[in-house]
Amino acid sequence: MDKMIDIHTHILPGVDDGASTIEESLQIINYLKGMGITDIVLTSHYIKNTDYNSSEREREEILKQLEPEVEKTGIHLYLGNEVYLSDDIIELLETGEIVTLNHTKYMLIELPFTGYLNNLSDILCKLTDDGIRPIIAHPERYHFLQKDKKRVRELLEFNCLLQCNIDSITGKYGKKAKKLMKWLLKNDLVAFVATDTHYIEKKKYLRRSFKKLKRMIGKERFLELTKTNPEKMLHGQTVEGNLNYLIREEQNRN
Repeated sequence: MDKMIDIHTHILPGVDDGASTIEESLQIINYLKGMGITDIVLTSHYIKNTDYNSSEREREEILKQLEPEVEKTGIHLYLGNEVYLSDDIIELLETGEIVTLNHTKYMLIELPFTGYLNNLSDILCKLTDDGIRPIIAHPERYHFLQKDKKRVRELLEFNCLLQCNIDSITGKYGKKAKKLMKWLLKNDLVAFVATDTHYIEKKKYLRRSFKKLKRMIGKERFLELTKTNPEKMLHGQTVEGNLNYLIREEQNRN
């Protein structure tokens, strides 16, 4: 079984719509271990002015309670956030409300599912100017990209990386998300694949998703999206972007 790193989960208990207790967290961790996952990033939601707004200090305290139990599983845990994009995102980072992934330059970003942020470019510009490399969570699920997939260039122009949810490939989030994920994969625009696990689902479903993706893109590319790139990210190393797509688009325009 392939060893994988999951960079998008909601396992830290009691802080968002994922696990609610340490016992539930341990069940999910053992579940993911059974899939071949060895390292997990705890990307709790941070959505300003909602109940999902625990600070870094609060999450670290919960992690201290969780880690002694997790040591028995052999799984390595890392802190992060899935940050809902907002104007004051730099201030939230500086005050310790949100964190990057394992305190690297990479930050997991969530966009509106059904709407569109008119100041999206301005906020992404702030992040990149501050040395942050945005990773866009599950782009295949956003309606503005489903309606016009070529708008992905708006993200790539700011050196964003894309993280797709593994279960999109088997239709969990609908036909449009499945279709868009296939297009993103075909154009080599996906840097990471993760589970976005909130709770224990049917094991066959998740296992089937991993198997289908591996058949579709091949073992080498599968390893890149589930192990090599996540490992580089965790150590703050450079993950290659999508310049080739932008170059091709520019050539097609001329």
